[in-house]
Amino acid sequence: MRTILRWIMRLIFLAVLLVGILLGLVYPWAESGRGYDIGRWRAYDRATGFKPLELLLPTDQQQIVVRVEISTPQPVADTGTQAVMALTVSSNGRTELVHYFALDRVEPRIVSPQLPGRIYAAEAGVLDYPGEEPYTFTFGPGDVEIDMATADLVLIGGTRDIDEAVPPIGYGMMGIGFLGLLMTFRRRRDNPNSQPPPPRWGRG
Repeated sequence: MRTILRWIMRLIFLAVLLVGILLGLVYPWAESGRGYDIGRWRAYDRATGFKPLELLLPTDQQQIVVRVEISTPQPVADTGTQAVMALTVSSNGRTELVHYFALDRVEPRIVSPQLPGRIYAAEAGVLDYPGEEPYTFTFGPGDVEIDMATADLVLIGGTRDIDEAVPPIGYGMMGIGFLGLLMTFRRRRDNPNSQPPPPRWGRG
């Protein structure tokens, strides 16, 4: 009877562990999705400088990721957390997004092995459930000036928002399931007082 109960507990804790893996690891990976480019537009070049972009966004998207790709003729020196460019997104007289682009956490791409140019891709945030009114993307200089060749606005669709409360629940269930399984596989130590005394030979 004790063995059957132990196997039942193992199955329960194994189920808890598997559900925790689904919520903590599989769910964020499946929901985040890489998405696809809706389009890209030139927001800055040396000839014309910054220019606002007025765009109609697809309304069938749950969210649209706003990204900017900055190309430079040379690697940019360390600018720390200082902003190299600013962006304001507005629609129907309402500000939807404000972001200041810093390059301290951006790993640049090499344009060509033969050229020193770099491309810095940084995300500004997301626009949730875009409406039917045009959106105006207004770019401007940041706190520090860099040698910037071009800047392109890239809009990405096909992504979905993640419920931030779900992964921690999954992590907790993973911990409970793992510890529970360990407990069910531990062998119970025999109580020496429960064993009959060894036989004694001889008299007395």
